[in-house]
Amino acid sequence: MSDPAEVLQLRASRAEVEGIKKELEAARTQQAELEEKINGLLAKQREARKKRRKAVLAADAAGVPRLRISKEVGMQRSNVYKLLEGDDSDES
Repeated sequence: MSDPAEVLQLRASRAEVEGIKKELEAARTQQAELEEKINGLLAKQREARKKRRKAVLAADAAGVPRLRISKEVGMQRSNVYKLLEGDDSDES
């Protein structure tokens, strides 16, 4: 004895919803992993910028021309000047 068409349709609907639910769970897991990776990279970037700032200040104190400093660290001169003036908000 076979199941009525309506029961088969209910099973198919259930399978579709459960499949989508599993895909969503997997996507959310990937998203959480990416967010964790991004946060880790942002922390590393902050530390690298602190080191770069110290190096720029040391080079400036040693008399290295500011144009050369900006070329060596790959920053625009205006951003190097802001950094040397104590404003590191535009540092990139």
